Amino acid sequence: MSIRNLHILILVSVAYVAAQMVADISNLRDLTLFGLSVSAFSIAYPLTFTLRDMAHKLAGPYVARTLIIAAAAIYLVVQAFFTIISNLPPEMTPDERIALGQLLTPEWRFLAAAVLASVLSQLVDTEVYTRWVQRFGGEHQWGRVLVSNGIGIPLDRILFLVLAFAGTMSTEGMVEAFIGTTIVRLVFGIISIPGIYLVEEHSEDWIHITEIRHTDPPSFARSKGD
Repeated sequence: MSIRNLHILILVSVAYVAAQMVADISNLRDLTLFGLSVSAFSIAYPLTFTLRDMAHKLAGPYVARTLIIAAAAIYLVVQAFFTIISNLPPEMTPDERIALGQLLTPEWRFLAAAVLASVLSQLVDTEVYTRWVQRFGGEHQWGRVLVSNGIGIPLDRILFLVLAFAGTMSTEGMVEAFIGTTIVRLVFGIISIPGIYLVEEHSEDWIHITEIRHTDPPSFARSKGD
């Protein structure tokens, strides 16, 4: 990989994690789009699937999977931090403190559901993207994003609803919550498809990334001993 592409990969990776955080924060805002009631989360979150595809294109599936797990870990650390600071003595009234705690501290079932749904759906997105590239190579790049996002985005919503609301929400209620939100997310996922053309295909050496060992090359080892 060239230095230029490495820099782009870093930018895409940072943007992926940032989009995850922005989506989480924007979940506090409810909107009406296309006649459907959704949270602002549904605008930012679909972008993460295309950013994952861009990282996959730049560096292959191993890096994409690492990015997915790293983003989930960062998300959990952020939520743990919010939980801690919401319980620290603030310069505010007791009522304000309670309101802040409710705002920053999610229900742990919802948090676990969100993390598991995101990780599993993005890993499935990675596999679908990989299969598409194996089948079509460098052709129809829009298709690899459309198909992987078209599977990953609805899967994320299904997993979240089942994990978060099974036993507390009726099947009809979950179907209604699935349809509206998924339509909006797919629309914004489609809008983000051109992003895949902004990055180059990863070089063949990234396919063998699992063979890399973190040891000093002989020349560097000799230079240290001189």
